[in-house]
Amino acid sequence: HTDPALERDLDQVRTLSMLAAGFGGKMLSSIFRCLFFDYRHYSGGLPDLLLVRALYCTSGQLVDLGEWIGECFSSEYQSELKAKQVSEILGDRDEEFLGCSKVGDSGARSSNRFKSSVRRGSISARPNGTEILNQSKEYKMPDRLRLEHNDQKVKVECMCVEVKSQNDRLDPRQEDWLNILDQHGNARVCKFQKPKHSKSKTRGK
Repeated sequence: HTDPALERDLDQVRTLSMLAAGFGGKMLSSIFRCLFFDYRHYSGGLPDLLLVRALYCTSGQLVDLGEWIGECFSSEYQSELKAKQVSEILGDRDEEFLGCSKVGDSGARSSNRFKSSVRRGSISARPNGTEILNQSKEYKMPDRLRLEHNDQKVKVECMCVEVKSQNDRLDPRQEDWLNILDQHGNARVCKFQKPKHSKSKTRGK
């Protein structure tokens, strides 16, 4: 029997390695120090979004993460993920069918064959992006991630973003995390506002 958490981590080793390279040692140590110091306080308030990109050091062009990292960035995995989402939408689940009950006039429910087939399988982000069903499998460590691709050196950039509405404010934990992350990295607040309508009106002659 294998540990599901360990399997999930093995599926994302290259992705986690990329994020570690983008954060850097100082930022990672600051994060872990806060969690060790007061986990109850710092277990919440982390930013909503984590944006990441990889660039070629010489040209500054974006690196295709699907080719370099694979795993959940691969086109195969993305296609299977979309197919799984479509299967879940088409599955016989009353609460997700446009908010309407699918019970017929006779009061009998329709077949659940789609739901059962979706629940039996799950997608796992292996480097080649293939789908792995819930079955016994020997997991191996993926290839070590090197900061180079197509014979060019690669650098990783990360940004943490907290999204707020126009009237929303940061709570103390969110402020703490943003200050900590921005000290050794890049953390921002993104506020979205309602579009401003032009006051000037066109008058007909």
